[in-house]
Amino acid sequence: MSGDGVDWELGAIFVMRHAGMPFDWVESLGAGPEVLAACAEVLAVEDELAEVLGDAVGEVVGVLAQGGAPPVPARAKGLVRRWQEAFGRLGEVYAAESPRLRARLRELAGTDRFQDAVFTSNPGMYDGMVTSYLALEEVPDTAKYRRVERQLYNYLQRFCAKNETAGAFGPMAYGEVGGTGFAVEPAGPQVRRAFIAHWAVVELSRAAARDKALAAHVPVRLSLLAVRTSAGIATEDREVPLPEGSPAAQVVAELERGPAGLARLAEATGVPVRRVAEAVRPLLAAGVAVRGLEVPGETVDPLPGLRASIAELPESPGRDLWLARLDGLADLCGRFAAAGGDVGTRRAVLTELETVFTELTGVAARRGAGAVYADRLVLFEEASSPFRLAVGTDTARRLARALSPALELSAAFGDQVQDGDRAAMAAVVEAAGGTLGFLDYAARARPEHQEGGRFSPVRPVDVPAADGEPVKLAADTLGASAPGPRYSLPDVCLAMTSPEEAVDGSWRVVLARVHHHLLLRGWLTTFHPDPGAFDQVAAGWLARDGEGVTGLATSRRNKGFYRFPGRRLVFTATDPEGRDDNVSAAECTVTLNDGRPVLRDPDGAAITLYPMLNDLTTYPPFAALSHPAVLHAPVRGDTGHLGRVTIGDACYQRERWTLDAAAFPAGGRGPAALLGLRRLARAQGLPRFVFARVESERKPVLVDTASPFAAELLGHLLGGGPGTRVMVEEMYPGPDELWLRDDAGRYTCELRMQLTRPAPSRP
Repeated sequence: MSGDGVDWELGAIFVMRHAGMPFDWVESLGAGPEVLAACAEVLAVEDELAEVLGDAVGEVVGVLAQGGAPPVPARAKGLVRRWQEAFGRLGEVYAAESPRLRARLRELAGTDRFQDAVFTSNPGMYDGMVTSYLALEEVPDTAKYRRVERQLYNYLQRFCAKNETAGAFGPMAYGEVGGTGFAVEPAGPQVRRAFIAHWAVVELSRAAARDKALAAHVPVRLSLLAVRTSAGIATEDREVPLPEGSPAAQVVAELERGPAGLARLAEATGVPVRRVAEAVRPLLAAGVAVRGLEVPGETVDPLPGLRASIAELPESPGRDLWLARLDGLADLCGRFAAAGGDVGTRRAVLTELETVFTELTGVAARRGAGAVYADRLVLFEEASSPFRLAVGTDTARRLARALSPALELSAAFGDQVQDGDRAAMAAVVEAAGGTLGFLDYAARARPEHQEGGRFSPVRPVDVPAADGEPVKLAADTLGASAPGPRYSLPDVCLAMTSPEEAVDGSWRVVLARVHHHLLLRGWLTTFHPDPGAFDQVAAGWLARDGEGVTGLATSRRNKGFYRFPGRRLVFTATDPEGRDDNVSAAECTVTLNDGRPVLRDPDGAAITLYPMLNDLTTYPPFAALSHPAVLHAPVRGDTGHLGRVTIGDACYQRERWTLDAAAFPAGGRGPAALLGLRRLARAQGLPRFVFARVESERKPVLVDTASPFAAELLGHLLGGGPGTRVMVEEMYPGPDELWLRDDAGRYTCELRMQLTRPAPSRP
């Protein structure tokens, strides 16, 4: 037992995600002490002006910064002159400092490491902006190149401060529990692998299926969601009659034995191919049958799966041609990865690959171009990390004990959220008479069918805290969670100056985020020497404490593929993995038990869902039927500034500020923009580094309150629109608490670890 409840158990292996570039790089783009001192001098005069002008000081200073002469009382004229003199000195030292900062940004942008990262994430931006920028002997200080520098800084803050999994600028590292101590060890030379993206393999499968040389042999298969009726075969909302002895009835009978192409169906049924095609057409239109070449969704590299599907077709020149085409694409992926940081070679290979892909499919090879995070190329690349972690058993136990109280509160919060979901979904089932087929339940429970057209938002945990006051919560702040086993997949940060602090217990543990998942084999396990070991971590909990937990197999999304090591409920028409432990969603029902919705399998046994995709874990129709949830509770104070929230020995929520966008410097440049950011930081008590979540951006932006580049980037992203709320959060661990290091500098990192709570009967 811990001080606040049951000790959770840490899995034997875990993933470490870390930034691909040293934090030192972005830190080096902060203004020097002379510029910061000049800003402080201006702000000190503003304090004196505020005593005379009150709330009007902001407007007066704004006019002064634009070179205007606002009317002020006589007693303020001397202060105005002092402000103008101080602002003039700021301009002078800023002008002297700016060339150094711009040269440093260009130096970093010119490194092979940065160029490779930008090209891999956004080739269009690299070709259209970076190459011409780097080709200049001297970069002009013009609006055009300030935009370029702002975009380069935007990428740099991402590469240096975000714990992502994205190629060489977000490599994969692993850790293992065993022995004693806590050590960062070398993992060997970095390895890269490139893969045709899942969406692109799907397009290739469609193109192959359209090829007249293969058309007669492309498999037709019955939908896993189709059910036999007295008169035919149906999906949830459409039925196809099957008159006895008809070609359609013969075709369905043959398809019940297994997938088959039109030619084989004709051979097996004795029905001409033309008549077979006519019989298949209404089956496809109703969704009772599907036709196509299967693309696996549970593997990091789906191309070999498509190749295997084509290889199973009868021998023909057309089949062999497609096999050669896919082999050629795989070879191009290998050449792309082997080129490493050689951007010139990678560009040539990517161009060739994109040309071949578009010729084969007729589909553009790039999607979502232009945004920092939204680019989707025809391929993606992953890279291994040069680091690995060895965590001693005692250290791991101490870490789990530190996290246990926070996870207990997360379990109680999960109960509250899930109780609300269950009540809402129980009303749906009750309105239908108390029993619904699962597919009908999923359709009726969609948000557009709920009152107001949406589900109720999750309410935060309100605490009575004064402005900026730290908050300490107990594990039972929300009451005790429901008894029974739980699983969670938190992202954990350790704030310490060196790995030795983990051994002596002087670390600071940060529970950055809690995912309601198990640690499954998937894209995060690409470079682990034994990916199957992740199956054992999750399967071990399922065998001990996860009776009835069933994976919800839905269509996959970009990099959202995981392999559930247990029975699955199939919510799709086909299963490219060909698992033999599937349960069809069409054969499951939802009933009420003590006023709560319960999912039952075809035998009537109660089961709980394990949603595979992250956004489905909090989707009320599925969450109401899921295993008891463990969710990170948002904590809110009485003011817009809430101090750090701790539970037991772990930080549960970093210090936060909720600010109006109008408080930020907007659209400015040069010393005025930096001064505006320094003014905001001083007024709000912000540390040098914070993260700001801006509505226009998918992810938070690192803001260095001492950097002119950060000031201009933030002003550009926000636009100063009043009424828009901006969530600002401290960087914690801070720069001095980054313990993952090499010769190039310090790296931000987080550990993604499986922690489970055992059943009460199990020690």
